[in-house]
Amino acid sequence: MKLTKKMILTNTLLFIFILGFVLGFGAVFGSENILIGVSTITAMLMLLERDLTSHPIRNTMKFVVLNLFIGIAAFLTGFNMWLAIPINFIAMFVISYSLLFNLKNPLYFPFSLQYVFILAMPVAADQMPLRLASLAFGALAIMGMQMLANKNRITKSGDQKVQTICTALIEKMRLLQKGEPLEEITEQITSDISGLRGIVYDKREENYFLTEEGRLKLNISVALEKIDILLDEISEEEMREVMLQDIIQCLELAIDGLQDKETMTLLEDTFDQMLHKYKAERNHNIVVLRMLNHIGFLKDNLAELSNLGKEHYNVVKRLEQIPQKFQKLTISETPSHTNSIKLSYAIRMAVGISLTGFMIDFFDLVEGRWMMFTVLSVIIPLYEQSQKKMRDRIFATTIGAVAVTILFMIFQSYTARSVLLMMAGYLMSYVKAYRYNTILVTFSAIGAVALVTGTTEVLTLERVAFVVAGVILALLINKFILPYKLEDANRDLWSMYNDTVHEMLVEAKEKVKGGGDQHAIKNLLLITTMVEDRLKLNNQDTQSTDGVAWLKHQRRVANTLYELYGWIDQHGLQESNIPAVNMGLQVLLEESIQETGLRQAIVEMEQVIHSTPRIEDRMVLSMILEVMEEKYSAMLTRSIVLQCL
Repeated sequence: MKLTKKMILTNTLLFIFILGFVLGFGAVFGSENILIGVSTITAMLMLLERDLTSHPIRNTMKFVVLNLFIGIAAFLTGFNMWLAIPINFIAMFVISYSLLFNLKNPLYFPFSLQYVFILAMPVAADQMPLRLASLAFGALAIMGMQMLANKNRITKSGDQKVQTICTALIEKMRLLQKGEPLEEITEQITSDISGLRGIVYDKREENYFLTEEGRLKLNISVALEKIDILLDEISEEEMREVMLQDIIQCLELAIDGLQDKETMTLLEDTFDQMLHKYKAERNHNIVVLRMLNHIGFLKDNLAELSNLGKEHYNVVKRLEQIPQKFQKLTISETPSHTNSIKLSYAIRMAVGISLTGFMIDFFDLVEGRWMMFTVLSVIIPLYEQSQKKMRDRIFATTIGAVAVTILFMIFQSYTARSVLLMMAGYLMSYVKAYRYNTILVTFSAIGAVALVTGTTEVLTLERVAFVVAGVILALLINKFILPYKLEDANRDLWSMYNDTVHEMLVEAKEKVKGGGDQHAIKNLLLITTMVEDRLKLNNQDTQSTDGVAWLKHQRRVANTLYELYGWIDQHGLQESNIPAVNMGLQVLLEESIQETGLRQAIVEMEQVIHSTPRIEDRMVLSMILEVMEEKYSAMLTRSIVLQCL
């Protein structure tokens, strides 16, 4: 990680804000509730990656109810150690199951941490009103931060993403002309496109309906990705034929076109000139047809976004009911196998915390909370990742404990020790790796207690012992209670990807008939991107070359189907094209089709394209051909991928 002045300034200001918030929280709600301030600021910062501003009142009420539920449940556990077992189980199950998502980053950690903090620092009945008030305030603070940081996020961050992607595409074309490597710039473009779609995904109404701004920016992301994909396959001869300089000019105009209507008009004129030139040449080159289609799709959606008044950005056109397949599943409707990631994790975490809590109460373990903190940290959704985290936890705890012991023996004064703790807290903002960040966490945790008691030796030995005990308990739970492995996750996500692409084909065929659901096709595309991102994240250390290739082909299939749907929706189909389009979609929908059958269909579609006179018709049929080609390539890697899963 390269340190910059901006990073140092940002981290310093963030540290000051965190410190000020926690100290202020403690001053208002008392030292017995200061850890709620810690969990609240953790939730505030973690949730910034999600846009929760679409329904601020509804989301605020959800957080208030969740926080009050946490506070009341933790309070009730103090009446009886046997009663605490079912209460802890239910509380941790609710938190874990409701805040773990199949396709987005989980949000359970700060709320699980808050529950464990409250268990570790119980209060008397007369102090409960203040505790509940602190929890209610925490929920309000979370949404307050959301409104400050994420209001209009899709406009501000979305526009920046579009401009960043266009700039990167221009750079990629210049590298292409020079014959230089493209891997790094391609990875950046893919990441930024996924980031843009993640912003659109979060902004949906009722987890389904897209705003008008979201709809157009999703379309723009597809157009830009299709351009990027085409650049990966362009030959030197096609590079001259497509005239990359013309494409660069269009992208340069697109960068400024979002804010400047005159530039947008110039972009439309430039594209019309390009289209006229290729029409005059009666060009049949598939790459040229596809590039024209992508640039045209980009231009159309940029123009519509430019003409869309800001007062209409958040308008949602609810033309249909939410289809059953997009409605939330209940527990009973999840797949019948017990390896559902949400169910698996929620049960393991509920068992871990309820069992640890009972052991602490039964054996009256004064410092037993360190075992509970360890169980919370080490039990994570994927089995393989939890194994690594266990090793890192023991290593980090040992190093952190030794460090705080040595430094506190050297520096005896209260002031010097306070400075050391603040330095450790500040350094956490720079150290992201779990193993090394936990060293600083351990240093701060032991140091904070030692600052009050005036000793470190006993606490350090106890901390290490309870951490080891927590790791062993978590290891047994992860191994024997509904273990969910990387193999299970890959299988489920791969199956979800295939099912989603199949549904996109169904929607495209319905559109040819004059039907179709615009929100459905958009949600399906967003889901494919989320599935791919989750697969990449889960397999970042083990992803095979064939697995990457399969994802690449599937992503291209999804993008092209979306593009085809949008074309038909906007331009309709010539009567003469409908049989060929229907034939192509039907071939793709046949689950039993073999490689030879699809290869033959590709040859036939190529012949149809070459015999079609109108360039607009050839552009439509070239999309069907592209889906066939990518599906065929995905089939070739399928058997290898299956061996990897």
